[in-house]
Amino acid sequence: MARQNTADSKSIACCASAAAIGLALSAAPTPPAHAQMALPGAVAPTPAGTVTTSKPKNYAGGMGEARVKAVMPKAPSEDTILGKTLKLDGAGSEIQITRPGTDLQVGKLVFVGDRLSRSGEQCRYEAPGAPLKLSTKESGAGLRRYEVDFPGCAFTFDVLDGAILATNGGKICEIKSADCRVDPEGLWGMSETEFDPKTAEDMLGARAKVEKTVRSNFRALYDKNKADKPLRAFIVHEQADFSSWREEVCRTYARESEFGYCALRLTEARVISLGAQLASGIKQPEEKPATPAAAPIAAQPVAAPVKAPAATNPAPVAAAPAQPATPPVTATPPAAKIAPATAPAASENK
Repeated sequence: MARQNTADSKSIACCASAAAIGLALSAAPTPPAHAQMALPGAVAPTPAGTVTTSKPKNYAGGMGEARVKAVMPKAPSEDTILGKTLKLDGAGSEIQITRPGTDLQVGKLVFVGDRLSRSGEQCRYEAPGAPLKLSTKESGAGLRRYEVDFPGCAFTFDVLDGAILATNGGKICEIKSADCRVDPEGLWGMSETEFDPKTAEDMLGARAKVEKTVRSNFRALYDKNKADKPLRAFIVHEQADFSSWREEVCRTYARESEFGYCALRLTEARVISLGAQLASGIKQPEEKPATPAAAPIAAQPVAAPVKAPAATNPAPVAAAPAQPATPPVTATPPAAKIAPATAPAASENK
């Protein structure tokens, strides 16, 4: 009986010891996982149930957002300008485009400019011979282009959405018979009296959307030509120039700060231009070579003009005592000697 009690005691003690060991093992902290060697190109596994999103690519070193699909809009139709009175900068010269048959015409053209005989005084001149003929011209910007056949001040324009963008090569027209100086360049569109304050917010919102499309098309054009570094640099430079050019054109448009109408129309045209470049390609303008005549022009004062008097008048040169200044005259005067000679003259004039 004593032996049986002793065996039972040992069995109980053994079970209690095993239970204590198990409890200690379960309570012990889990050892930290050792870092594993990452092979090139390896991707860390994603835990189950985790939702992952791809990180947008940094475009061209931070030049833009993630790439999106380019938008290829169609050029505005001439129907958007027919029968409307379009005003330059919304308040100046005006034009009316008509189409009585199959061809477009200028039904009315009125210039508002500066009087030749008295600067600062406004003049008004209506082009005679209306309707005036319109000739189609090729445009690399993807827009419909026409030329106004008016000898006094011919100009070309691109058709935008309800407006035209006119250019005259930077020239100012002087109509002497009307004592008037006019400049047709700029945006001809809505009159300042046509703007509705209720639509201002919508117009500004539309411009923001178009700006986003411009950035998308620009990035697509950049990616398409990124292997050609000179062309890529030209594309970036052209895009930067657009913003400053738009500001220059639109700063005089009526109520531009309230509605942004001019900027909206030019930005829409920019989208179409970028789309045309994506479709048909873009060619960088050739740089003009340096003028080869620059060096000979700089050398002309050194040779013939200085030595000619000595050859035609030998007698005064022969009299050495009477010509003490002859050696400095026949020698080529360096720039270092010319500067001190001109400085006193400048100070005397002051």
